[in-house]
Amino acid sequence: MEELFLLSFLIPLIGGLLLFTLDGKRADYFMLITVILATILNLVGAYEFYSAGMPSIHKVFVSSASFGEVYGLLIDPMSVCVGLVVITAGLLFMLYAKDYMSPDNKEHPVYEGKGRFYAWMVLFIGATLAFIYSSSVLQLLIFFELMSLACWGVVSYYRTNKAKRAAYKALIVTNFGAMIGLYTAVGIGLTRLHDLSLFAYSGLDDHLKLIVFITVMIAAFTKSAQFPLYSWLPDAMEAPTPASAFLHGAAMVEMGVFLLARFIQFMHPIPREGFYVMAALIIATQIICILMYPLQRDAKRLLAYSTIAESGLMYVALATAVLGLQGGLQASIFQLFNHAYIKGLAFLTAGTFSYALGTLDMNKIRGLIKAPTVGYSWTFALLGLAGVPPFGVFFGKLGILSNAQAMSESALVIAMFILLLIDSAVFLMVSLKRIHGMVFSEGDVKVEITPLMKAVMIILLVLAIIAPYIAYPLVIKVRW
Repeated sequence: MEELFLLSFLIPLIGGLLLFTLDGKRADYFMLITVILATILNLVGAYEFYSAGMPSIHKVFVSSASFGEVYGLLIDPMSVCVGLVVITAGLLFMLYAKDYMSPDNKEHPVYEGKGRFYAWMVLFIGATLAFIYSSSVLQLLIFFELMSLACWGVVSYYRTNKAKRAAYKALIVTNFGAMIGLYTAVGIGLTRLHDLSLFAYSGLDDHLKLIVFITVMIAAFTKSAQFPLYSWLPDAMEAPTPASAFLHGAAMVEMGVFLLARFIQFMHPIPREGFYVMAALIIATQIICILMYPLQRDAKRLLAYSTIAESGLMYVALATAVLGLQGGLQASIFQLFNHAYIKGLAFLTAGTFSYALGTLDMNKIRGLIKAPTVGYSWTFALLGLAGVPPFGVFFGKLGILSNAQAMSESALVIAMFILLLIDSAVFLMVSLKRIHGMVFSEGDVKVEITPLMKAVMIILLVLAIIAPYIAYPLVIKVRW
């Protein structure tokens, strides 16, 4: 079983490097073979893991007397759940990219260089999976940085001045988080624990636990674009849309949540002071997103602020976990899983605006009802992100609110829960306005997309509805 998960990220890491040398149809075929093979391996591994009763498996591959565990593999309900959504969403986004990255794209026609985009994306997928199955803090640091490098590669892909600035901003901000958080965690592991295994960090005293928690929280918040270092994510919308979908739905942003969830899981209990710092930043993030929704005209930037807010909701769940509720840990991963497919659908639908209409300006797009696949996908994606049932985000938010007993611990929990509801209401109102203006309106819009792009969007729509049923059996097994 362990070999299947190991190969599921080694193959993309190697295949991604080879894709830099390919282009055109050869790049298409090699990319598809690589990602499909990685997906099959991961799915078979997940099936075997589930069939075996979902045991936690920890394998150490490299260790030393001075550093303890340096490299290993950790397969447990949390990593399998998150890995499953990353690889399946990643495959669908890459299938969509095959047709999206073409000369037929009206906003960004692509005549050559597909191999370079595929290379960065496949490396991105491989690094994300390797990060998820890491069992040492040094591994987390290495793959955290590799994800940031791959993010730079995809955001800068079009090589415009705006794209280059956005790419360097994303790289610098997330690297800043790594330097503060993960370098500190590695340093404390080396000097105080003489062991870099995640399992060792439960042995820290409360003072050092608080230091590690707050610094890792900074690293996680930069990755997830939380206040105050959030502006890199809307700017990163310069990336090709399939990359934006992966960034928001199954990679960078969610990996910040996963990182902090891992440290909370292994360092439990966390000193209470960590909760107050975390809650203050979450509340500030929620307020900013609520204010920014009505101001957006660009479809992808609206979705970017939605992502910032949704990851903030995952952190609300983790804040209740810091207060000692195991259900908060479970709710954060449940929301992560539920959010991925609907956010991917939203971005890929926005990608059809670029591809077929040459614009992302929502004020210029009307009459999408005449293109049913696109029109209904946009409608359902926005409603799903707002938390309307039967889409998974509704159940994810319900899971977060189910930890209501934490409200007796602090008024800040009450404030976060109230802002969660306000955020949902404001995004729903903005979404209804955009749906009315863009879909159910008069217009002579003509949206022509390929059958493969349509198929991917329909699959994502179905997955967005059934996601809770896939995730729940794994999430319920997540433990301290």
